[in-house]
Amino acid sequence: MSIKVSGFSSAALDYKIIYFDNRSAPTAAIQQNVTGTSGRFYSVDIDNKSGSPVYVRLYDGSAPVLGTTAAHWVFPAVAATSVKRVEIPGGIPFSTGLNLWTTKLVGSKDNTVPASSGCIVTIVTS
Repeated sequence: MSIKVSGFSSAALDYKIIYFDNRSAPTAAIQQNVTGTSGRFYSVDIDNKSGSPVYVRLYDGSAPVLGTTAAHWVFPAVAATSVKRVEIPGGIPFSTGLNLWTTKLVGSKDNTVPASSGCIVTIVTS
């Protein structure tokens, strides 16, 4: 599992790309405040390599607790999906910081580790 954050700028906005590779050692652990600040997210890409569904969960706030805190946004990807992209024109605002985690089951407070082979999640934010 690894997470990388890269920035780039345009004439109008500064953007960040969050790249979460959860393949080699899948985990349901929450990646805390991956953006480091407030902003908007514009797209979520999910590359599900596993033979099971994956649920990408995003939470706006401080210190969500795995298995206790329900995500604000959940994006499903069926088993062995090459890439599922969710585009959000204009973006969705988040006020505190974006927290990210992935689980195997749909339940709102699920903390089941994704199946082996895991997934890659890429999020574009400003």
